[in-house]
Amino acid sequence: MSYQIDSDPIQDMEQEIKQAKKKAMYLLEKQDRTESQLRTKLLDKGFSQEACDEAIAYVKSFHYVDDERYACNYVRYRAHSKSRQQLKLDLLKKGVSREIIASALEEEYEGDERAMICEILVKKKFDPETADYKEKNRITAFLLRRGFALEDIRSCMRDVE
Repeated sequence: MSYQIDSDPIQDMEQEIKQAKKKAMYLLEKQDRTESQLRTKLLDKGFSQEACDEAIAYVKSFHYVDDERYACNYVRYRAHSKSRQQLKLDLLKKGVSREIIASALEEEYEGDERAMICEILVKKKFDPETADYKEKNRITAFLLRRGFALEDIRSCMRDVE
């Protein structure tokens, strides 16, 4: 005859929450993350929604997860190499809200997009005098994919020496 001891669901949930908090702290120790990224990681590790919510509330109480800080840092350190549009799209993919992104871009973005375009054109050895229609389209498409405005691209293509 075997006896099965039923475990206490409340105690199990408390244990899961404790483990989720530890995992959240461990994940943040390695890399700064958005709330959305952290939630996804915890859910992927098999934690319940309730345990994830508790763990995120815990780390937020210590400001270990702060989407505003994350967005500002992200913009500040990438403004010299990415367009506003590209930064906005990157942050949206990371789960940051549009309001926080707009605020971060307003506060931190100091990039000169025309200068960035001209720098890329020089790096790609673009010469407007010798470039044919196909090459101009290829370079324009490349810069458009990077989030730069068409009028800025055209202006820089004319001005590049």
